Amino acid sequence: MHKRFGWWGCAAVAAIFIAILPAPGRQAQDAANVQRQFVGTWKLVSTEEKLKDGSVRPYKEVGPKGAGYLIYSAGGTMCAELMNSERPKWDDPPTAEQKVAAIEGFVAYCGHYEIDPAKQVMWHYPDVAWKPNYVGTKQARPYRFAGGHLIFSDKAAPDDKDDVVQWTITWEKVNYGR
Repeated sequence: MHKRFGWWGCAAVAAIFIAILPAPGRQAQDAANVQRQFVGTWKLVSTEEKLKDGSVRPYKEVGPKGAGYLIYSAGGTMCAELMNSERPKWDDPPTAEQKVAAIEGFVAYCGHYEIDPAKQVMWHYPDVAWKPNYVGTKQARPYRFAGGHLIFSDKAAPDDKDDVVQWTITWEKVNYGR
């Protein structure tokens, strides 16, 4: 024990260090609070892709009038559906071109999720998906909450063939009167 501070000084310093260290109980509480913010139904507000040349466009699969929903349950399941609301209607029976346009203008997957509040990353684990190669993957969704919106944004994957450098998807929580 240092003579200058005495036992009470050492106790005060120890108390400060304990107070600023993240306690496991506090981390669990923070994670539960963050999860409560996610749980519910979210409606698509906008999508954006920034390209290497500096231009900006909507997410190509959903176009400028994209529509969609994102749903998180308290039990850890999630579903995401986004579509181009201007996809052509189908003939009866649909043509091959109409079928291709339908799938090219649609993104959907469901599975479970995990949240890393410390890194502000939501992890999606698709169990079913419109794209077969998506099933069984781990999808990072860096997030932030701003002005009543949930915003996912990240750099594009290194193998992106469309010159996309960053993508952003903005969601708004919906309440259908319940």
